[in-house]
Amino acid sequence: MGKFILFAPLIFTSFILLMNYGRKRSKQGSTSISLASFIYPGLVVFAVSSLFFGLVTFISYPVISFFSSPKYEAKVVEYDSTQSYGDETKKAVVEFRDDNNQLIKKPLNYGSSHPVEIGKTITVGYEDGDQSVTNLSFGTQLLPISIISLFLFLLGLAMAWILLYSLGKDYSIIFRIGIGFVMYLVFPAAVLFFIGILSWVIWEYFQGRRNDMPIWALGICSLFVTLLIPAFFGYLKVLFTKEKKVKKTSRFSNFKNQIRK
Repeated sequence: MGKFILFAPLIFTSFILLMNYGRKRSKQGSTSISLASFIYPGLVVFAVSSLFFGLVTFISYPVISFFSSPKYEAKVVEYDSTQSYGDETKKAVVEFRDDNNQLIKKPLNYGSSHPVEIGKTITVGYEDGDQSVTNLSFGTQLLPISIISLFLFLLGLAMAWILLYSLGKDYSIIFRIGIGFVMYLVFPAAVLFFIGILSWVIWEYFQGRRNDMPIWALGICSLFVTLLIPAFFGYLKVLFTKEKKVKKTSRFSNFKNQIRK
């Protein structure tokens, strides 16, 4: 895996630079091309591709383990805490019995500031000799999986744009996908998240768990929730009826043209 993370970005970057060099050579003809002009684009492409292939490797490891490694039901018994840049990272340590009925106690292969709760039973992948186990209960990792999937999607779009641009192909579809992703997913999800946070604050206040919150702050939260909920549904209505309105307008215009004739 380590070699893949290193060589895959190098091969991809070399291919992109070679294609760009060929395009410039075909446009400029016999005019000399400065190799220094490829340094900055090369660094950007290498950085983006390194992140992309790194995330692919990070995701592929548990997927491979899910299909190939023996699976066991393990119970979280404690945490293995480490300090990193002033932040505490905890690795959940699990216990389970293998096929030989031997008690195995191993940490998970990743740490988090919010690890799996002690006492929770999860499915793990483990092979003899492994120093850690892989958490295969993906329901306990929804937040990191969602974040990684989002970054992987965005980096995938960037990689596709770089590739299409270097090949001289039409890359407008990448921008359409990106705009659609923001309009149909990112913006509605952000508004819903904001509404949920404000609603939770109001709920906590009326449950008596936020008595220290000033009344003006409660009023502002209530005002934003009151405005955002109808605005959210109005945005969805405009978003999903816009295409129908365009079609109706075009049909009406054709009908008027036929009458004039």
